[in-house]
Amino acid sequence: MTRAWAIFRRTYRYPEIKFSDIGRKCFAWALRQAWVEVREIARVAAMTAVAKAARIETLHALIASAGYIDSGSQWKGTITRLRDEIRQLQAA
Repeated sequence: MTRAWAIFRRTYRYPEIKFSDIGRKCFAWALRQAWVEVREIARVAAMTAVAKAARIETLHALIASAGYIDSGSQWKGTITRLRDEIRQLQAA
């Protein structure tokens, strides 16, 4: 629940904008996002060291081939997402 509130505050600038103006559906979305993060952390924690190393190697190969993406913003988003996953795997 704490993480859901943090996501909610960051995404919707909660103290600046009243909760009644934002709505419960937006908080429900933040709660779902928090659960997605928790499940991802659990998935990474359950991986073996060999599986993590193989996934990191695959991610590096994907980064190397990302140069063929035409759109600059799509390229940047893809690279950022892949590097974030690498950092997450290395930290776990």
